[in-house]
Amino acid sequence: MSSSTSQMPAIMPHQTMQGHTKEVRGVVHLPGERQIITCSWDGSLRLWDLENGTQIGKKWRDGNDALWSMALSPNGKIIATGSGSGDLTLWDVETRKLIAKWTGHTWGVGALCWSADGELASGCWNGTARI
Repeated sequence: MSSSTSQMPAIMPHQTMQGHTKEVRGVVHLPGERQIITCSWDGSLRLWDLENGTQIGKKWRDGNDALWSMALSPNGKIIATGSGSGDLTLWDVETRKLIAKWTGHTWGVGALCWSADGELASGCWNGTARI
């Protein structure tokens, strides 16, 4: 009996983006664009051009807290990030400015998800979820 994985072609990266100084913890693809945004334990968000693999503009951040998760809003205009200290931050994708910041989780926010109507759910490493 042969394994089906032995017959699968190798997956090769199209681009490799370099710039974060610590682990990349989240990636979102901007709708209708050839761009992605990444978040990292280095505390920064970065916008990347998928055609040439280069960073677009400067990194953006709110302090030095590690970013553990991210999610793009259904309309593609807002990024939510979850930090290691339990903060949730909303960012305007176009201006890269902080819109809002919430605290409340007691540990790191490891999961984020937007509903189709724009509600944000978050999951924390202590076993709690919030909407």
